[in-house]
Amino acid sequence: MLAGMPSFSLQAKNRPPRTLGPETPVITVGRAPQNDWVIEEASLSRQHARFEWEPAGLAVTDLGSRNGTSLNGRPIQERTALKPGDELILGNVLVAVTGLAEPTVLIDHQAAPDLGLAAFTMPAARVLGGEGADQGSGPWSQALTFIHGLTLGLIRDVAPETLLEELLEKLLAHLDADRGVVLLKDPSGTLQPTAIRVRGSSSASLRIHLSHTLVAAALERREALLLTDPAGDPELASRSLILSGVTTAIVTPLEAEGQVIGLLYFDSRSLLRQFTRDDLQLATTLAHVAAAKLQGARLLAEVQKTRALEQEMAIARDIQLRMLPLGNPGDGPSGLFAELRSAREVGGDLYDYRWQDGRLHFCIGDVSGKGVPAALVMALTKTLFRASGAFLEDPAALMAAVNGLLYEATAPGIFVSAFCGRYDPADGSLVYCNAGHEPPIILSPSRPVRFLETRTGLALGILDSFPYQAMATTLLDQEAVLLYTDGVTEALNPLRELFTAARLQAELERRPDETPQSVVGHVLAAVDRFSAGAPQADDITLMCLRHRGA
Repeated sequence: MLAGMPSFSLQAKNRPPRTLGPETPVITVGRAPQNDWVIEEASLSRQHARFEWEPAGLAVTDLGSRNGTSLNGRPIQERTALKPGDELILGNVLVAVTGLAEPTVLIDHQAAPDLGLAAFTMPAARVLGGEGADQGSGPWSQALTFIHGLTLGLIRDVAPETLLEELLEKLLAHLDADRGVVLLKDPSGTLQPTAIRVRGSSSASLRIHLSHTLVAAALERREALLLTDPAGDPELASRSLILSGVTTAIVTPLEAEGQVIGLLYFDSRSLLRQFTRDDLQLATTLAHVAAAKLQGARLLAEVQKTRALEQEMAIARDIQLRMLPLGNPGDGPSGLFAELRSAREVGGDLYDYRWQDGRLHFCIGDVSGKGVPAALVMALTKTLFRASGAFLEDPAALMAAVNGLLYEATAPGIFVSAFCGRYDPADGSLVYCNAGHEPPIILSPSRPVRFLETRTGLALGILDSFPYQAMATTLLDQEAVLLYTDGVTEALNPLRELFTAARLQAELERRPDETPQSVVGHVLAAVDRFSAGAPQADDITLMCLRHRGA
C-alpha cells in the first residue's frame, strides 16, 4: 500500500472483507465467478455492482442488476460517491464500508482576533426584538420583528391548515385589515377557500367577492396588486367589490419554485387606514415563504408515500421470492435449475417443483398483466398448483382443477399460461400438459435442438372448464428440457425487435451439453446481449431439467 493513500474495506455478513486501495482500485461484485468479490446470494445478479477507489473517496455503480442497489433507502443507477454513515444494500445484502473520512472542524485556541471598535455586538434576543435597528426605521423595525415572529411559525413542523390560519390571523392584525382569505388550488385547479378571517359579523363583511380580473392577475400573471381606490379603477374592481365598501385591498400569489398554488387576499373598508407598498411587500414576502412551506409539506408527504410504497413493494418482492422453491437440486437424481427475473418489483411469472414418490412434479406459468395484480394472481396460481398437485398426479387433471379454481377466484380478462409435468428419473419418462404456454425445447447431445411436441390447450382462467390433454415422451440419457416464459422470446432490443423463439433455438444449438445452470445462464446472457440495455419489458423465467440416465 502506498504511504499516505487511504484504503477502504467492504464487509458483508458471514463473508470475508475486501479491501480497495491504490493497488486494487476496482472491485466488481456479483454471483458470477468472474467477479472480484463473489457473493452467492439469490438476490444478487451475476454482475451486480462495481466499487471504484480514488484518493478522495469511494464510489459505487449499479451494473443493471435486477434487484437493484440502494443507498440510504433509495435506488441508485449512476456512479455515486459514498459518505460516512451511508447504508448500502446490494439486492438484499447489506454492505458496510469502513475507512471513509469524516469532515472535521478545528478551533484555534492559540490566538483570538481583537474585535475592537469595528464590531457591533448585542445579545441576539435583543436583536431579534428589533432593538438593533437603525434610528428612523420605526415601521420597518416593527415589520422585521413581525416577520421574525411569523417566520418562526412558518418553519415549525405544523399542519398546512394550522400554518395558513396563523399566517392569516397575524397578517390581519398587523395590516389592520377587515378581512383576509387564503385560496388554494385543488387537484382539478379550482380555487378553494382554505382559511378565512373576518372582523365584524355584518352580512356585508361575511360576503367576500373577488373579481376575476384580480384572480387572473395573481394566478396567471403572478402579479401582486395593491388597490387603494378600487372604485376609481373598474378594470380591477368588480361592482360587488365597490358596493361592499372596500377602500383598499391586497392580492398576492402563493408561489413556490415557479408554481402558483393559490393566492392571499386582504381588504379594509376604513377611510383612515390605506394599505401601503410596504404592506404589499410584506404580504408578498410572507406569502412566498408560506407557499414554499406548503410545497415542502406536500413534497414530503409524497416522498413519505413513495417510500412507504417502495418498502411495501420490497416486502412483497421478498414474499414472492420466498414462495419459490429454495435452492436447485442439481446434485439429486437429475439436474434441475430455475431462475426468475422480474421486470418490476413484483411480477406475474411463477415456477414450482416438488419430489413425490421418487418423481419430480413441476410447473411454470405466466400471468397476464404486470405489477401488483399479476403478482397476486401469481401467488394464487402457485398455491393452487401446490395444493391440487398433492392429490392429483395426472398433469391434465391437475391443469383442469387449477383452471376451474382460477376461473372462480379471478376477474374476467385475467388468465395464466402454464405448463406442468411429471418426470421419472428412473426411466426418463415425461408426462406433461400445456395450457397456452410456450413449447419447451429439448436439448440432446446427439440430436439437433428441437421443440417438444405439445397439444396447446386454453390458458387457465378463461373458461370454467376445458378438456386438457396430457402427452408423454421419454428423455434419453443426458437430454434436457428447457421451459421458459415469453419474457425470453419477446425481449426487445433498442430497435424494438423481438428476440423470437427461432433466435432462442439458434442460441441453444451452440450449448446442447452443458449443465442446467449453464444453459439458463447462457440464455439470460444471450437475451442481455440482444437487449443491449433496452428496459426489460416482461418477467423472464427459465427452468432446465436434465435426465442423467442410469
